[in-house]
Amino acid sequence: MRIARIANARVVTPEGTVEGDVTFEVPESRDQVGHILEVGSATSPVDQTFDARGAWVVPGGIDAHVHFGGFGTIPIADGFYRGSRAALAGGTTTVIDFVEPDGEESVSHALGRRLKDASVSAVDYMYRLVLTERYEQQINDLPLAERAGIHDFKLFTIYEGETLREDDLGFIFERLSDDPRRTFLVHAEDPDEIARLQAGHGDSTDFLELARTRPAESEERMARMLWRLVDETGVRLCIAHATTAGTMHLLDGPAPARGEFVAETCPHYLEFSEDALKGADGCLFTMTPPLRTAPDIEELWEKALAGRLIISTDHCPYSLSDKRGTTYQSVPCGVDGVWTRMAWLYSEGVQRRGMGMGTFVRLTSENAARFYGLYPHKGAISPSSDADLAVIGDDQWQVRIEDAPDALDYTIWEGKRLAGSIVRTYRGGSLAFDGERVLARPGSGRQIDKTRMDA
Repeated sequence: MRIARIANARVVTPEGTVEGDVTFEVPESRDQVGHILEVGSATSPVDQTFDARGAWVVPGGIDAHVHFGGFGTIPIADGFYRGSRAALAGGTTTVIDFVEPDGEESVSHALGRRLKDASVSAVDYMYRLVLTERYEQQINDLPLAERAGIHDFKLFTIYEGETLREDDLGFIFERLSDDPRRTFLVHAEDPDEIARLQAGHGDSTDFLELARTRPAESEERMARMLWRLVDETGVRLCIAHATTAGTMHLLDGPAPARGEFVAETCPHYLEFSEDALKGADGCLFTMTPPLRTAPDIEELWEKALAGRLIISTDHCPYSLSDKRGTTYQSVPCGVDGVWTRMAWLYSEGVQRRGMGMGTFVRLTSENAARFYGLYPHKGAISPSSDADLAVIGDDQWQVRIEDAPDALDYTIWEGKRLAGSIVRTYRGGSLAFDGERVLARPGSGRQIDKTRMDA
């Protein structure tokens, strides 16, 4: 392999910020992965050098919750190739997506379908298996999923064909608690309360009804139940896209006696309140759980500034034509974020709120890497770690859909001014984004099997 160096940088390592260089391998073939060789002062000869001129160098981002196609009758705007290009342009080098069996589809067929989808990925990726109401049959197919490199799971407490009750969840956790490498990401909303409220409110084009009929208490009730199940079974569980103060308060209480209980949230929950659902453009800001109140946002920020969360995006964008002309019950719920996540958090967290860069790294990569079993191969700038690197500068820029590298025709971040930009992204030592263009080729991203990372 050739050797490259990023020089004159502020490098954020697990031990703190180092003023100096990062030296790493540059792969010369598709089956190679470059690793970090040195951090700090270095004088050994290299084949190429990039002068960072004082910019920050952080681990490549890990977006632990994306949807690059894969489910639903209304197509998600981004498939794996365009979505992965947006990730790299945003400083993210690894994503975690889903294998979700559709209806009566077998695990085997769903695996084949999704592995084919990801064959064009330009970013490294992992998959989770979604367990539906057919979970007993699907659990029998776990050896097949594990041979395909999948050891993590997504569960829902709501949605047709996917609603898992407390007894279902307890059964699944007990059956799968024997392997501590397994993790569970759970969408937590109370289906009975939501159904009752929707029946009482009817349907309309007032998108604030999305927040009224999916209230904070619905998430918090399910989150408390899940905390109890973690305590009883010892599984490792993350609350998906957490939105409320009540869910944050669970993180302040006693830890479960066994297992691990953590939460992720998304930039849109930290930026927008439910007021964005008002008016003609309210349909564009629809996702589930919905946007919350200003006090909820402050509680989310408190945990973020303390480095207590995983910041993912739940990137699941739809086109304008699919959002417009709908009601709050028929609108496809999901928004974008994989392109803007890291620059947005640098701008809003570091520049505006004084977040330390160590905390920034924990939120954007390290916490996810540790929880999902990827650390220190990913989520750290250390010798022998993968050379997944993002260079972040202080240049200001404005988000515009015409500049987006993904397949979207609108973004919820349109017009947002960000104080910080992605200067370069390296994935496994290869320059994947040069500040203007995505250079990574289709299919150059690797599927990650965390059980084989040391092989």
